[in-house]
Amino acid sequence: MLDWLIIGGGVHGTAISHALTVRAGVPRDRLRVLDPYHKPLARWTALAVNTGMEFLRSPLAHQLHFDPFSLRFFAQIQQGKSLARFIPQYSRPSFDFFQAHCAWLIEHYHLDTLRITGRAERLDRIHNGWRVETADGSLEARRVVLAMGATEQPYWPTWAINLRNAGARIHHIFDMDFVRENLLSWSQATIIGGGITAAQTALAMTDQQPGTVKLLMRHPVRIAHFDSDPCWVTSICLTQFHQDRDFDRRRAIIKQVRNRGSMPPDVAAHLEKAVQSGFLYQQSGEVENGFVDEQGQIQLHLLNGEVLKTDLVILATGFESMRPGGAFIDDAINEYDLPLAACGYPIVDELLCWSPGIYVSGPLAELEIGPVSRNIIGSRLAAERLRSA
Repeated sequence: MLDWLIIGGGVHGTAISHALTVRAGVPRDRLRVLDPYHKPLARWTALAVNTGMEFLRSPLAHQLHFDPFSLRFFAQIQQGKSLARFIPQYSRPSFDFFQAHCAWLIEHYHLDTLRITGRAERLDRIHNGWRVETADGSLEARRVVLAMGATEQPYWPTWAINLRNAGARIHHIFDMDFVRENLLSWSQATIIGGGITAAQTALAMTDQQPGTVKLLMRHPVRIAHFDSDPCWVTSICLTQFHQDRDFDRRRAIIKQVRNRGSMPPDVAAHLEKAVQSGFLYQQSGEVENGFVDEQGQIQLHLLNGEVLKTDLVILATGFESMRPGGAFIDDAINEYDLPLAACGYPIVDELLCWSPGIYVSGPLAELEIGPVSRNIIGSRLAAERLRSA
């Protein structure tokens, strides 16, 4: 029986496996990471590449190592190499440099050898622990960490689902099988969304075919350095958050303080430059419904009565707000009466324990970790709690 089984091998699962084995001293043969992808961070990397991410939104200190200075040290040993690039004012690393640091971390600490490829299908309580069933057999562990993200549940508006069912050429930037660089040419592409993902995607597709891309936004550009105030990493904001034991109010706070549909100043500046140069078109409006005409062209009917014609639609509408984990989590909740808040998310203790031997990270931990729970820094905050367990 393992001491720890981490379900999910993305940013959170990888960071937690590193913290538990290296910092907390969990023997390597007593911990495993169960993940459906063959490489660490595979899903994260695919999503970032699809959006054309050039620089992370997170600052230098937010990375997978538990040492907040690890990325800075890595930059020093890379001194003189063009890979070590940062953007002011918060020293946000380039995507390529962040990935290089992740690759170094995984190789140096042999984190890839902790992985088991597979998908969790069922969770059963056993003596002194839990059994996790997969298609290739079962795994038993004293403690299980549910570190699944929301990356497999992109949000599709109803009108977009109808278009997809009608055979329209429409994709979500976060679809499981979508690869932006494999797109065939288009005469007019329309990106739907108002935040950093939509802007980055529009800029990346403009680089592919300048003058053929339109970004349709429901609201004017909202500028924010981060997707929530940095105080939500510290006791400045979290002390009062944790003192409030009303989980409905905690959920309301999380919704209120997240800068949804926003982008940092550098992305907004690149967007404005592309629009002013005529390489990219930008329009305000919201889609009410859409149709495919007799020529196979997509017609997007906006709430203001305007009709946009396009032959390709890319959704950058984020992820579903529902709890991740699907039937695997649903069945465990029903069978073991795991406590939930009204929003459907876990109620956990200070150590992120949901039930004896069951722990959470990422979106599942946000009612305890707070607004940054899903982010890279959220993995470090979760690892600190789990280390005490």
